[in-house]
Amino acid sequence: MTCSIRIAVDAMGGEFGPRVTVSALLACLARHSNVTALVFGDQLSLEAELAACADSDLRSRIDVRHSDISVSDHDKPSAVIRTKQSSSMGLAVKAVSEQEADACISAGNTGALMALGLINLKTLPGISRPAICTTFPTMSGRTYVLDLGANIDCSSEQLHQFAMLGSLTASLLDGVDDPTVGLLNVGKEETKGSDDLKSAASLLENDDSINYGGFLEGDEIFKGAAHVVVCDGFSGNIALKTSEGLANMVTAMLSDLLSKSWLARMTVGLANRSFKQLIDKLDPAFYNGAYLLGLNGVVVKSHGSASKKAFGHALDVAIEAAEHNLPKALAPLLKTKLMKNIVSE
Repeated sequence: MTCSIRIAVDAMGGEFGPRVTVSALLACLARHSNVTALVFGDQLSLEAELAACADSDLRSRIDVRHSDISVSDHDKPSAVIRTKQSSSMGLAVKAVSEQEADACISAGNTGALMALGLINLKTLPGISRPAICTTFPTMSGRTYVLDLGANIDCSSEQLHQFAMLGSLTASLLDGVDDPTVGLLNVGKEETKGSDDLKSAASLLENDDSINYGGFLEGDEIFKGAAHVVVCDGFSGNIALKTSEGLANMVTAMLSDLLSKSWLARMTVGLANRSFKQLIDKLDPAFYNGAYLLGLNGVVVKSHGSASKKAFGHALDVAIEAAEHNLPKALAPLLKTKLMKNIVSE
C-alpha cells in the first residue's frame, strides 16, 4: 500500500526519550516515503535531536508540537486523565481522535496510555476493554498473542472478545483464512484452569465464527500451534517477558561462544547468512510494538527500554496498522460476528 500516513509520536515516553524516539523516527521516515509525523514533546529537546538531521526532506516531514508536560512511569492513570491530558502522550492520542493522525505510538506508561485511549477513542463495538496484542515468532511464522498486560484479570466474556479481535486481526494483516485460536492454560485437559478459562472455552466452542482449537500450553506458542493465542494479562505478560529474557540469554551465550572459539567463528563465517537470520529471529527488538487492540483508533505501545532499532520496529507496526486502517476494518466484522452470536442464542 502506498497511501499517505501520518504518525503521532510521544517523543518523551520511555527511558531514553527524544534521544531514541527522534533518531528512530528519522530512520523510519527514510524507509517509508509515504509517512509524515507529528512529534509531541519539549520543543528545545526535540529540535536539538533534529539538528543532526542533514536531510531537508526528512526534516520537512516532521511537525514538532510543544508540550512541557510528560507522563512518568509512576503516574497513576486516573491522575493522568485529571491533570496530564496536555502531556506529550495525551496530545499524541488526541491527534488520532481528532483525525490529525492515523496512528500514535508511545514508549511511556502503559496504564496511562490505555486510559487516554479509552477516554479519547472509546472501544470498538462489542469490546469492553482493549487488549495489548503483539506477535511472537514461531517455527512456521508468527502468532498473535493477547492480552499481554492491559487487563490482569479477565472475565470469560473478555477472553471471548480478545479471541474475536485476534482472529480478525490475523485474517486482515496476515491474510490467514479461518485462523485457529487457542486459550493459554496450565494444561490441555478440559478440567484444568480457572473457572473463567473454562467458561471462555465454552463460549468459543459455541461460537461458529471462531476456529477454536482448545487449550494450549506455553511451549506450544512457539511451535505455532495456533494463529492466535488468548490469555489474561497476567499470564500474557509473564510469557512475553520470559520469552524476551530467554532470547536475550541465547543471543548472549552465542556471542560469548564466538568470542572464545576461533572454530565457532570460522563455522559461523561459512554460514554467515543463516546465522544472521537466526540472530534476527531471536532479537526481541524485531518484535517490539504492540497494538492496544479494541480501541477505535490505532495506538501502539513500545517497550519503555526500547533501543533505536526496537522503537523503529514499533513505528513499522503502527504504520502497518494505519495502512490497513485496522480499527475501521475491524468494526463491521465485529458487528457481523456479534449479530451471528445473538441470532444463534
